[in-house]
Amino acid sequence: MTSTNLVGLVPAAGRGTRMAPLRYPKELLPIVYEPAEGGARLRPVAEYALESLAGAGVASAILVVAPWKLEVVSYIGDGRHLGVDVAYLFQEEARGLACALDLAHGWTRGRDVVFVMPDTIFTPSDALSRLVDVYERTGADLALAVFPTPDAHRLGPVVVRGDRVHRVFDKPADPPVMNTWGAAVWGDAFARLLHEELLRDIGRGPVIGTVNGTLNGTANGPVIDTASGTVNGPVSGTAGGPAGEPVLGHYFDLAVRGGLRVRAAEFPGGTFQDVGTPFGVRRSLEGPSLLAVSP
Repeated sequence: MTSTNLVGLVPAAGRGTRMAPLRYPKELLPIVYEPAEGGARLRPVAEYALESLAGAGVASAILVVAPWKLEVVSYIGDGRHLGVDVAYLFQEEARGLACALDLAHGWTRGRDVVFVMPDTIFTPSDALSRLVDVYERTGADLALAVFPTPDAHRLGPVVVRGDRVHRVFDKPADPPVMNTWGAAVWGDAFARLLHEELLRDIGRGPVIGTVNGTLNGTANGPVIDTASGTVNGPVSGTAGGPAGEPVLGHYFDLAVRGGLRVRAAEFPGGTFQDVGTPFGVRRSLEGPSLLAVSP
């Protein structure tokens, strides 16, 4: 069953510097294969993002691409062969994941955004569908899919109490939990928060560090009007990633500390693999196989 209010959002506009000197879109890496007649069919990893959206009842999706990623457009096309109608937004400069997602702000207003990354693979196969269910059932402003990982220091660990998200970190040296967020669903309140705070952070200039800094506002952080998404009170902290790029996990954490309804769908028996880095590719090849999957 599909929902007309859900829209997928898949960012594919990064420069892939972590995969240097590879000069090929990492989203099209044939890191996955599946049994097929006469052997095996190699599959670009991005296919799993779009098929997971289709499996969650998402009928249409926006891919954010860049001039150096036009091979992605050529391969994905209109997306119908993967079960999703695909449209494209063009980003002229690589400004980080958060900015790529915010580019769709004006196009997704009034819709529930289902965000998935095109260079990751997660299990169970119905995780995104179950995440959407948690989002809708709890009336959340933001819902995160949370998977176990031994690499929390490289990813985005999430402290969860019950089904409520308590904190979100980004690449902490000493992770408080061994998990990571791997996908998300949000509505207008979080979209406005992301948009407004990015404008403020970009206006301040580059900020460097991780999400482990202090947010100034009330004792629990800035107060956010959940009806309008407006942030009341000053916000400062460490929102920056590589080269001062805003880190998405910072804005997830800001939503928690500001009073938005942030929920988690945890998958303790699941798996998550980021294959957009040399380490991730090696882990996929050497660890428990995410490669051989049934059609």
